[in-house]
Amino acid sequence: MLSRSTKITTLFWIAILGVILTTIYTIVIMIQGSRTMKMIRYIYNQNKKRGEHENRGE
Repeated sequence: MLSRSTKITTLFWIAILGVILTTIYTIVIMIQGSRTMKMIRYIYNQNKKRGEHENRGE
């Protein structure tokens, strides 16, 4: 059977690993969100330009 200090140490390292993985996951989500915002801005600007071009043609 594991001693009390071994259990506490194991829980500590599991918690540290959890914090590290959560941080990495958050960074990945932030990068994906940034890319999505850039793509939405690009599509919005393209549609805006297309709409202005069509309005001038009428």
